[in-house]
Amino acid sequence: MIKFSSSFECGNGKNFRKIGKNRYRCEVSGDKKVYCYYFCFDVENKGNSADIDIEVWHDPIVNDPEGFISHFPTTIWISTQDMKRFYPLEQSMSAVCDDHIIIHLKLKPQSKIRITNNWPATYSDTSNFIRNLAEQRNAEIFSLGKSAGKRDIIGIRTGTQGKPRILCLAGQHPIEFPGIWAVRTIADFITSKLPEAENMRKNFLFEIIPVVNPDGNVAGRNCFTDEGVDLYQAFGENPDAEYPQSVEGKLLWKWAVDTETALWINFHCYLGWRTNSEYPYDGWYRVPYEIFLDPRKKDVYQLLCDAVRLLTDAPSTSIEPDTHWLNSFEHQLAKRYSIPHVFYEINGGSAGPFQSGKRGLQVFIQAVKTLQHCINRD
Repeated sequence: MIKFSSSFECGNGKNFRKIGKNRYRCEVSGDKKVYCYYFCFDVENKGNSADIDIEVWHDPIVNDPEGFISHFPTTIWISTQDMKRFYPLEQSMSAVCDDHIIIHLKLKPQSKIRITNNWPATYSDTSNFIRNLAEQRNAEIFSLGKSAGKRDIIGIRTGTQGKPRILCLAGQHPIEFPGIWAVRTIADFITSKLPEAENMRKNFLFEIIPVVNPDGNVAGRNCFTDEGVDLYQAFGENPDAEYPQSVEGKLLWKWAVDTETALWINFHCYLGWRTNSEYPYDGWYRVPYEIFLDPRKKDVYQLLCDAVRLLTDAPSTSIEPDTHWLNSFEHQLAKRYSIPHVFYEINGGSAGPFQSGKRGLQVFIQAVKTLQHCINRD
């Protein structure tokens, strides 16, 4: 007997059913067009050894088969028994069709596995990780406040009070886990005794939040908060609004603007390599230089863009970065406060926790070094 479930933290999958001999079907739970691709569910075999095929379909409510399939092919991850360690499924064991994918599994007797297309970084585990880091490294835990679902949006603070403040975050789109893995590694690095980290702490104050949308993370949402808001497009239909529209958006805006911010670093991710350039398929976003009213901050931002373009893997998807939406934090922070930023997309198809951490740390170090150069020069 084969049983399916997605009723766990970061789980996603619905309408599980048998459609033929050793063949099953399910659908993802999407949020809106394009953001309708993530799945993470358990398969339990209560009988003897079995070879099964699972069809994973787009969400019929969102009805965006093209948006769903654009994220494939990508790495399919299979868990070990503890549901914490995953390994990549052989590429020959999955196939991409026009509007669904097919995954072939060889199940051992009386076994249970977890299968996903994006190695989860759960809110609960990440929160414990951050708290343990703070306790071990004598760093400070802080909270922006409660999410719409009454979960703490927690971070770690380290460095020197009175020095330029650098904010680093991930998890706006909740299941873009490589961004969370990257920020976890950054938190580990910047609180460590490594000489480079110690030097950075003397010159800056760092505030780091790996999961800014905890409700969406726990629910396994592709994009939305509990209120059904895209936290990247924080200002919704009115980019000129005084504040973002969501609970989490207001907290993030207050965090960024109530105290002077020298740099905003934001990590996201996407999946798939079918229409990309070359490995590792990372990408980045920027705003037009001319929206900066402060010419010195404009110069800093141009140098940061040069650093991302020349010293990271970002151009492996496209030489030219994408442009931020007008209703994003990045655009509005630059337009209203001349706050420079780095916005980086790690391709989850080519990165689990280790590679996400390494690539994110590379971006972070280059950004901080560039900012330090600008401060020293001035």
